[in-house]
Amino acid sequence: MKENARRLNKFEYYLEDCDCRLCLYYKGVKRGCKYNGDCPFEDIKQTAIKNNRIKRKKSINRSDLK
Repeated sequence: MKENARRLNKFEYYLEDCDCRLCLYYKGVKRGCKYNGDCPFEDIKQTAIKNNRIKRKKSINRSDLK
């Protein structure tokens, strides 16, 4: 890679990012998902599981350092 090259698309999803409660198509506990089990983000979930990206590491708050 060249010295001045930029890396694009380096964001990686974790399984906790794909939680149904955070999904745009989730309508609540009673109504459920718009897609009824045929999740359009299943490939992202499987990639995260395959690469062992289940949960993010906790970040350090600056207020905790004082």
